[in-house]
Amino acid sequence: MNTVMPNLQSLAMLSAVIAFASCEQHKQVKIEESGTEVVKVRTPQEDTINKVAEPEAQTATVKGKVLEVRPGKDGYTAKIETSAKEIYFVTVSHSNLKDHSQYKSVAVGDEISVTGDSWKLEDENQITVRELR
Repeated sequence: MNTVMPNLQSLAMLSAVIAFASCEQHKQVKIEESGTEVVKVRTPQEDTINKVAEPEAQTATVKGKVLEVRPGKDGYTAKIETSAKEIYFVTVSHSNLKDHSQYKSVAVGDEISVTGDSWKLEDENQITVRELR
């Protein structure tokens, strides 16, 4: 009985290691015209099955008149209107600015120019400000 127990434990441990190791790889099978089966094994670094693709951030520079200011945790979001009547919500915070000394408060009616990462939230134009002028 004593010799069976260590062998059983070793067998269980080996099974667990094999199961976990096989989970780390994804196999892609392709059958060629000749009937040959080709298996390509992808490593976890190459795997894209469970990864979310993030679009590249576009950089935009916008100049406009401040219509509204909403205070935030470490800055504010200003709603600005450009001369082309486009509306942008620009988020200004100390942590996002390239040069923290550029930070300044704005008021409704001020004219500002911002440069930063441009993106959309639903149908609204958003900019995470990196430079404020």
